[in-house]
Amino acid sequence: MEKRPDNRPNVLMICSDHLRADNLGCNGHPVIMSPQIDKLAEQGVNFQRALSECPVCVPARRILMTGLNPYNIHMDRNKDMQEFPEGPKLAEVFTRNGYQTFASGKLHTCPQRNRIGFEDVQLNEEGRKQGGLIRDDYETFLMENNLQHLAYTHGLGNNQYGLRLSPLPEPFTTTHWTADQAMRFIERRDPTRPFFLYASFDKPHPPVTPPRDYYSLYEQTDFPDPVMGDWVNAKVTNRMQGLRYANQYAHYKDNREWIQQNLRGFGAMITHIDSMVGTLLGTLKEHGVLGNTWVVFTSDHGDQLFDHGNFAKGDFLQGSTRVPLILVPPNRWRRENGLVPGRNDTATPAGLADIMPTLLEACGIDVPKTLDGQSLLGRLADPDAPFRPYSFGMCEDSFAVSNGRFRYQWASEHDYGYLFDQETDSRDERDLSDNPEFAAVHDELRNALTEWMARHGDPRVENGELKPVSSQRSLAARGAVNSWNNRGRHGIG
Repeated sequence: MEKRPDNRPNVLMICSDHLRADNLGCNGHPVIMSPQIDKLAEQGVNFQRALSECPVCVPARRILMTGLNPYNIHMDRNKDMQEFPEGPKLAEVFTRNGYQTFASGKLHTCPQRNRIGFEDVQLNEEGRKQGGLIRDDYETFLMENNLQHLAYTHGLGNNQYGLRLSPLPEPFTTTHWTADQAMRFIERRDPTRPFFLYASFDKPHPPVTPPRDYYSLYEQTDFPDPVMGDWVNAKVTNRMQGLRYANQYAHYKDNREWIQQNLRGFGAMITHIDSMVGTLLGTLKEHGVLGNTWVVFTSDHGDQLFDHGNFAKGDFLQGSTRVPLILVPPNRWRRENGLVPGRNDTATPAGLADIMPTLLEACGIDVPKTLDGQSLLGRLADPDAPFRPYSFGMCEDSFAVSNGRFRYQWASEHDYGYLFDQETDSRDERDLSDNPEFAAVHDELRNALTEWMARHGDPRVENGELKPVSSQRSLAARGAVNSWNNRGRHGIG
């Protein structure tokens, strides 16, 4: 008997690395060209207050793949060698329910060849060699094309700022390769089974190495200058000072052109990703499956990009923690639920942990009761549908709570509190924590954060109050962690 096709919806989840939400045209960037991603926002719902609950690579991706909060993934900072026992995992559940599951690009799991439930993975580990990995699939691709000797000749470290054009031709960059592997999967998939496809780009994460043709789009472009908040002089944390030291901010702060070069480079890498998103969506359309596919676009975290004299990620300022989250339902779901496409949702305190329950429910799969995240399906069709009042975050010495409009964050090492109005102050220039007009909001959010931390047994809560705890890391040690770290491996031998 001929097997009947399984008509359940497919899923395409696209994740970028280091992409802050406001670096997209659909989220208000006046310069960066992102027409393909903007088109996704026009076809679905753009959750503009999405929070990365632990905005550094490893824990953020673990949250994305488990639907758990930072306490329940047992990680509050990057720990490359911490194994990944938490479960159930997103791909694992899809696989168990008959879906074809495939990932291309960056996973950042431990061990590095841990597929976390995917049936197959084409892996890019950005040069990391841990736990016995000899080479990843991207490096093998370069070797097969005799280009491995060029991979790191830009001379920059993997967390280092400073523009260098890619030494590799565009078709051999990680961005192009990641999209190409995803498209190959679409072409080779079993048409009788639905699929869950994860395309995970490692850019625009530093090093800032865009292809020459994409950088030329911005070479003469003037980007908006970084902002400096009214709170900076009074509330600079040791972590911020360490990042300034590690990234040579003393050289950057008086050299606008150096900063502009970095911003142009980030813009070029984002537009490169956007182009590959377009080719990937086009491939789905050519194969006749785009109309029955859920599409999700997100990022693990952002980058401060010199705002407030700050670099990288790891705290809960907008540049670091606010990530894009665009959900586009299949055609049938839109019709049946009366979705008005193109809505910008500025009220829902969404997070990365919400993606797993959303996709499982969307595909008719039972959502594990152990998840911390909450499905966003109700809010897709009805912006007033019930949803939790807050989202919470924890990353090393920093904690945060958001109610969608306001975000409160607490730096435990210094006992600094910050309150920002995300509706009127999109780049955290005005701290409202001491403003009497916002005292009620401040107290509500601080109390909610305290209760959340206490519920998870955090030692920074004592007798119902937040208790500052000094870090054991010196300022020099903080700076050294992010110092020059070029992989230095050209694939020889």
